[in-house]
Amino acid sequence: MIKNKKKACPQYLQHSFCRRGISLIEIIIIISIIGILSAIITPNLSRFHNQQALKNTAEDIISLLDEARGSTISSKNLTTYGVRFLSDKAILFPGLSYTESVSNKQIDFDSVVQIPETGGVNLNGGGIDIVFDRLTGDTLGYGTILIQLVNDATLQKVISVNKIGVISIN
Repeated sequence: MIKNKKKACPQYLQHSFCRRGISLIEIIIIISIIGILSAIITPNLSRFHNQQALKNTAEDIISLLDEARGSTISSKNLTTYGVRFLSDKAILFPGLSYTESVSNKQIDFDSVVQIPETGGVNLNGGGIDIVFDRLTGDTLGYGTILIQLVNDATLQKVISVNKIGVISIN
């Protein structure tokens, strides 16, 4: 027959932990420590997320511009390609001018990233489209595209496209 034996507390714990539970003050202290750690860690994680969103959006835009230029140079579908920039998205389109179509490739920016309405797209000749020339990859719409965080305009990236279609980032 098996007897239920309770394990006895070790001698060094008999007057503290084993004889009583956790007091209300100990629980309050633990909750306070967790609250302080959360207050310290949360803003840092939020800032890291925002910086990553900005970096990823810049990389997506560069990739879309590279795709447009590459498709134009290779004469894919015997046409030119361009990219249109709006405050919350960039759209790759075929042809010399933008036409809304379901076949256009669109990247939506993370909700914390935007192209400012004023001063965000600074292209030669004005406008919000960069269209590449067939065979050479040159563009008349060279210039810069500024992307920034919605809540912190000091965190920003500038994407540059020069006259011969070469794309760079600061």
